[in-house]
Amino acid sequence: MKLVSFSQLMTYIRCPEHYLFSYILGIKRSPRKVFKHGFAIHETLQYHFEQKKEDGKGIKLAEAKEFFVDSFESALEDYAQELQEARPFLTREYLAKERQVSVGDMIDTGMKGLEVYFKRLNPYIFPALIEEPFSFFASNNIEVQGRIDLTDTKGVIHELKTTRVTPNKQDIRSDPQLAIYQIGYKAITGQAPKGISKDYVVLSKNNSKIVRFKVVRPFIDKTVILRNILAIMDAIRHNVFYCLHPAESWICSKEWCAYYKLHQELKKLGLRAFMEKYSSRHFKTPRA
Repeated sequence: MKLVSFSQLMTYIRCPEHYLFSYILGIKRSPRKVFKHGFAIHETLQYHFEQKKEDGKGIKLAEAKEFFVDSFESALEDYAQELQEARPFLTREYLAKERQVSVGDMIDTGMKGLEVYFKRLNPYIFPALIEEPFSFFASNNIEVQGRIDLTDTKGVIHELKTTRVTPNKQDIRSDPQLAIYQIGYKAITGQAPKGISKDYVVLSKNNSKIVRFKVVRPFIDKTVILRNILAIMDAIRHNVFYCLHPAESWICSKEWCAYYKLHQELKKLGLRAFMEKYSSRHFKTPRA
């Protein structure tokens, strides 16, 4: 039986070469302060909704802010160690970009983000499932495992994102992450979700806001989703790993891509020589 996690699938969808670096060769993704910031906000709201599920109220905003700061500070301790370990793989531009990120500003925007979330969304969300594990079979020998962040008592799946740029209009019915969540939800409850909502907290010191993309009575073609999962697994089995982002994409720039040096080295050496260099001498290969 082959187990594949939701996170692994999403990594391959975003960039197959990142899957190679992280899950085949075991080279950890290099840290970003913004990732730790998002984690702290997510952990804060998870704690809040766990309490709210028990007492119908949850924690107060002041407690949420305190919890967020403690969580963020703890995450930054991990960040410092991860940064030190990852430094050989990072470009000077990436490191310079990280140094420019102000922790104080991130704490301020996190506070503002929690304020707007508690005011605009919290009164209307009554949690049902929180970080609920799910699993389903994509085929007789491939099992997909993951967790759904949050669903409410109306049967709506909520996916929370934090961002600093107001997102454009999205058709979340075609979002692969939410499509897999819908299959996972049915595996847990035996029923299809009543709706899906992608909730963005747009972080700003002066104008934090909520942007939501919602679909009532969502529908997915499960056969297509399972076929796509099997195609990904087949590609991995045959060592198909290509970065498909355009050369001028900011995602693949020296400032933003933590794997930039590895991408370039892979292009220069070719897959076979690259695998020979990194697969056994430096890293323990994890189970994919």
